[in-house]
Amino acid sequence: MKKNSLFFLILLISFNTVAFNNHEVDSLYKKLINAHDSTKADILNDLSWELRNSEPQKSIEYGIEAIKFAERFDDFENLVKAHSFIGVAYRILGNYSESMDYYYKGLELAQKYGEAEQEGYAYINIGNLHIYQGYYYNALENLQKAKVIAEKLDHKRMQAYVYLNIGRAQILRKENIEALVNFKKALDLRIEINQISGQAVCYKYIGDIHLDLGNTKEAIENYNLSLNVVEQDMDKDLVAHTLSNLARTYLLIGDYALSKKTAKKSMRIANEIGAKLTIRDNFKILSEIDLKTGNFESASKNLESIISYNDTLFNQQLSEKMFDLEYRFEKQRKQAEIDLLNKDKQIQKLELQRARTYNAALLIILGLITSIFVYVLISLKQRREQNIKLQKQKEELDQINKTKDKMFLIIGHDLRGPIGNLKSLIEILLEDEDIIKDKNLVETFNIFMKSVHSVSDLLENLLLWAKSQRNEVVFSPENISLSTVINRNLQLFRTIADHKEIMISIVMENNYDVFADKNMIMTVFRNIISNAIKFTPRGGSIDIKVTKEDQNYKVSIKDSGVGFDEETGNKIFDTRDFYTTTGTNNEAGSGLGLLLCKEFIELNRGKIWAEGVPDEGATFYFTLPQSKIENS
Repeated sequence: MKKNSLFFLILLISFNTVAFNNHEVDSLYKKLINAHDSTKADILNDLSWELRNSEPQKSIEYGIEAIKFAERFDDFENLVKAHSFIGVAYRILGNYSESMDYYYKGLELAQKYGEAEQEGYAYINIGNLHIYQGYYYNALENLQKAKVIAEKLDHKRMQAYVYLNIGRAQILRKENIEALVNFKKALDLRIEINQISGQAVCYKYIGDIHLDLGNTKEAIENYNLSLNVVEQDMDKDLVAHTLSNLARTYLLIGDYALSKKTAKKSMRIANEIGAKLTIRDNFKILSEIDLKTGNFESASKNLESIISYNDTLFNQQLSEKMFDLEYRFEKQRKQAEIDLLNKDKQIQKLELQRARTYNAALLIILGLITSIFVYVLISLKQRREQNIKLQKQKEELDQINKTKDKMFLIIGHDLRGPIGNLKSLIEILLEDEDIIKDKNLVETFNIFMKSVHSVSDLLENLLLWAKSQRNEVVFSPENISLSTVINRNLQLFRTIADHKEIMISIVMENNYDVFADKNMIMTVFRNIISNAIKFTPRGGSIDIKVTKEDQNYKVSIKDSGVGFDEETGNKIFDTRDFYTTTGTNNEAGSGLGLLLCKEFIELNRGKIWAEGVPDEGATFYFTLPQSKIENS
């Protein structure tokens, strides 16, 4: 109770020192301070939702407090809502990993407690996040599940969300006519239920479709309808973006004065909220107006502003980082080769010294054969000296091995940061509108991303292998959800799988919980799924299935790839060698991954094996113990 009192004291201070433009938020703050504990989860959720766009970090804080009160009073509906709202706030902040975790946890809770409405919204949230990530098929899969629930409940608000997001997913594939149909369905439903803010979003997307189709009159009409119903102070991002697109439309029809006025208005709002892409788009519009009206001096200034917001500096930084990464990697690789060569020479020297010592001992024995007493004394003396020398040599060899393992860790840690930065930079490039329009650039950056993923996987396996060789891997089992682990891993490989047009399906009757080390199991799934994608040709499929067997769960990951023969099957888990082959797109491997999988599965009291047929695919199996909670 003291902790809750402190929270609401801070809330009261915040309320008295900050001015809010939203009367709804003001009302909720006052209502929360005087509310009974049993009703606070509902009010905290309302606050979390209202603040998601203007103050997403506060939205997360209120959502977390809502979870505490909902758990305390068994308020399952608000418990599920809180997870969804926190996920939305993390998505707005750009933290897609945390967002997806909260979405899937909310989905599990909704299914567990029979909250059908919240289950539908959870599927919508997951589909919406897939749209932001560019995963068309995954988005539609989850939205169709939400559609079934919405129609069963006759929930018009949910149906409107489904149609809106299906339309947004269709825009990813340039299916403008189909998207327009779904946006209009969403609009009709929101007009029917009088959802004003939702209508503004629909009008804006309908305007975007008409603008893309060249229907300027219809585009202007819908943009103006959006601006007429939107809450100007609470959704500035939508207002700025709509005004920018409206200015672009006026430019297309030759109304330069109105286009310029609208673009500047959009620019002012975009500057308030720091919407850099919208600012850049407005500079483009203003520069085009200046060029068409002969105002070349102003056009030059606007073009300079575009450059400052465009990719020139970014590309330069990317090139510098790539050059630096290549230089450091090559330097460290050469140093590693030198160190390994020196180690081999030292081992050869030690072996030569040992051989010479044994020869000397034999000569001494043969020379003193006539005197047993002398032979025994000399032999004992030589053996004592030899043991001291061998012990010293062993300590030196152990030190060399420790230095080698430490070198691997240093190399891995030094490279992990630059490679992570490189992945982020390529992902940002792939989201740039100018690059998306150029298929050759998209293909090139997808190839870069594939190579970076390969190097990243190699580094992660190298670090884990080095730690395992030094017995530094800590085994910390806990109850974990296989559903969460699988979905987290699939997020890592969606881009690569989509690039090879590989369909990934999951068959699970329940959200199975196992008792295992989470990091180890994440590594096992990551390596096996990565191998499945690597050895599956374009257009293939990967099927992941989880079944219950006695006190264990058996996981099978089956691909339609190149498969393998019996001889290869005997080599892939052989700890005496790192066996590896190239993938269908010449993807490189190290052979460390499957050996780590074997070691980690056995540490978690499971078994791992594989079956394959050449040219017909392969299936990897492993078992994990059931969670202690389920056993009880």
